[in-house]
Amino acid sequence: MRLNNKVLFIARRFPPSVGGMERFAYDLSNSLSDSVVLSKITWGGSNKWLPFVFVVFFFQASWRLLIDRKIKIIHIQDGVQAPLGWLLSKVFRKPFLIVAHGLDITYEKFYYQRIILPFVRRADMVVSISVATQNEALKRGVKSNRARVITLGTTDDYGDLKPNRAKLSKLTNIDLKNKLLLLTTGRLVKRKGVAWFIENVLPELKKTKPEILYLVAGAGSERENIQRAITNNKQQDSVVLLGRVSDEVRALLYRSSDVFIMPNIVVPGDMEGFGIVAHEAANAGLPVIASNIEGITDALHNGKNGILVQSQDAEAFKREILNLLGDENRRKAFGEKAREYTLREYGWENITEQYMQAYESMVK
Repeated sequence: MRLNNKVLFIARRFPPSVGGMERFAYDLSNSLSDSVVLSKITWGGSNKWLPFVFVVFFFQASWRLLIDRKIKIIHIQDGVQAPLGWLLSKVFRKPFLIVAHGLDITYEKFYYQRIILPFVRRADMVVSISVATQNEALKRGVKSNRARVITLGTTDDYGDLKPNRAKLSKLTNIDLKNKLLLLTTGRLVKRKGVAWFIENVLPELKKTKPEILYLVAGAGSERENIQRAITNNKQQDSVVLLGRVSDEVRALLYRSSDVFIMPNIVVPGDMEGFGIVAHEAANAGLPVIASNIEGITDALHNGKNGILVQSQDAEAFKREILNLLGDENRRKAFGEKAREYTLREYGWENITEQYMQAYESMVK
């Protein structure tokens, strides 16, 4: 399907800034460009400048809408920008679509729920990246006839890369010889469950497999609590907090580790909208074990491209991890199956087609 009308695509989180939302916006805009003419307005700098960025966005968008009559749809890449989308829609009489990620719907601050969410409800279309996110949007008054779910797409970034622990060891200055590597990547916030995992699962795993080393790549507000959990549970020799890592190191982590862990826990007001790192790991052929909550259940289908267990079920995490670590052939076979399934079911061609259908419904 190809849309004859242009789409104005506005994203406040975009490369060169780094993160899941930035990568999603970049990949989505690139994929959409094959099916529709996009006029892009993006920001890849610090969030501290956002109040000024939104003002600039408004004038840039207004100018483009004035001079280009072929633009028929305004695409707003997250809920925080809802007031901007609504204002442009009212001034220029164009329908606007909002992509809802999760926290941009559930953020609990009083002023946010009172100021931002009313404009989300006024969108002509709210596309949620998971069923869990859509449910939260519906709870907050988004009309069901204006809501649909379109998951994140995935790109094959790691398939041709070979495992190379020697290089990974050199780049990270960590002795990886004879280690069984567990890996978690992403922003370090409480809902990721890293501290819980270190407190409740890792010590038990070490009793059976003392050669386990848990690598955690990412930065965030939870780092201090994670470090405290490491110290309190005497896991200093079992956990390495890598902080932010380069693309090269991240790719080597995915391809050289044994099992990827997503031990997410429920934190009111801070849900996991999807969990793009699960797809990154699966695409690299790395088996994923994750909590069966929130948007993770849209990213992973149990037994297909991941293993889902109940959140905070320490015994279940231990059992599934040991099952994989104890059988290298099973581990590799599951990783290969997960990679194939993820690339097939979540390929950008499928995701783009769903966005095109959403656009079509807005201009009829």
